[in-house]
Amino acid sequence: MFDVSKPGSLLVPAFARSLVIAGVALALVSSSLFAPVGAKSKAARAKGKQAQQIQISQDSNSKIKVKNDRVVVRDRSKPVRRALEEQYAKIAEAQINKDIEAMRALRTPDFTVDTANGEKWDLETSLNYSRIGFQQVQSNISISNTIESLDVHGDEAVAVVHQRWSRMQMKRGKLRRVDTEAIQTETWVNTKDGWKLKHIGDIKPGAWYIDGKRVDPTRPYDPDAPPFKPEEKKQ
Repeated sequence: MFDVSKPGSLLVPAFARSLVIAGVALALVSSSLFAPVGAKSKAARAKGKQAQQIQISQDSNSKIKVKNDRVVVRDRSKPVRRALEEQYAKIAEAQINKDIEAMRALRTPDFTVDTANGEKWDLETSLNYSRIGFQQVQSNISISNTIESLDVHGDEAVAVVHQRWSRMQMKRGKLRRVDTEAIQTETWVNTKDGWKLKHIGDIKPGAWYIDGKRVDPTRPYDPDAPPFKPEEKKQ
């Protein structure tokens, strides 16, 4: 999710960039108001303020420094991101192959899910839910898990993931195209057997469509219901 400026270096992400830009602006204003007269003095004061603000804006996943008047960010989470992307590829493969044991191998024994409707599932409950879903799915069209953000602390990583799944699935006695998406927070832990999924929570369903018609993800599917309009539900 970053723009590469040169091998091993990344430009500041959007959230950090705003802080950096704010710091630069503050440095320029401060130098013009309070610095002694003289170009060298103004430049030195502005550069000092800029470096100070940059130091404040960096987080545990990045190392930010100024080199030759350029702001450079080195992303410390890159190896973990690559490792998790490999795990998400295995999850997609397990879904396509309807392989429950492969999904089990990617989760910790104490795996839990906080569902969108307030229930709490353990490992076996979540695997049984997948097993029932696999029985209904006739074929997969596409599966993707995109890491929107990643926070790494040692052997624990918290990823905000945008999940999309399109498939042909039996619904109300008929094979239908189902397109679903959700953004959820997933906690991974690094074990002796590699990264494993420990928890899924903060599930926010996105737009769901069945045979091209938007449906309410919180209600049982009704083929005769009108297209779902979320703005009307909020009223």
